Amino acid sequence: MILDIHDRLNMIEERIRNDPFFSNRSLSSGNGGYIFDYDPEDELVVRDFIKNFGSRTDLGFNIQVIDLYNDIMIPFLLEGDYLETTFDLEEETETEGFGYLQNAVISLFDQGGRDDLFVNYIQEHAVEGNVIFIIGVGKCHPFIRSHMIINNFDSKMNGVKTVLFYPGTYDSEELRLFGTIASENYYRSMILVERSV
Repeated sequence: MILDIHDRLNMIEERIRNDPFFSNRSLSSGNGGYIFDYDPEDELVVRDFIKNFGSRTDLGFNIQVIDLYNDIMIPFLLEGDYLETTFDLEEETETEGFGYLQNAVISLFDQGGRDDLFVNYIQEHAVEGNVIFIIGVGKCHPFIRSHMIINNFDSKMNGVKTVLFYPGTYDSEELRLFGTIASENYYRSMILVERSV
């Protein structure tokens, strides 16, 4: 049976309560956290759920939401005066195509490197014991590579309890952003709630 988005979202609480990863009963090596994939047209439903779920005080655990776009990418570009430079570069490189601009911005983030902006931010700001909901993947496209964030979970996150909300599909072997854009192979993260039962 195919589950709709509301059914799947309503199963998140039970999954977090009962899964050893979230309770610290068993943190097996190689667990890169969880991914909750969803259809892009359900973005507003997912956002509303996260807002309401994260504000609940009756869960017995805390949800900490980290937005890759609003909390990390844009503040970094503003703080380093890179945003205006990015706009200028976009105009200057119009003939060279968008790929040039994309690569220039991506290089600032050092994704996959020692100074990976996104992974380091999550590592530094995650409050011990919280369940971290990572959002904003779609808003950051095409300037971040989400597979590089989750590939670094094993080496840097040290058991931080993470759920990456992914507007696309994930089948434990392949990420497809918006259901169409294939990512490079990954894959140690587990699916938080399957699309069918």
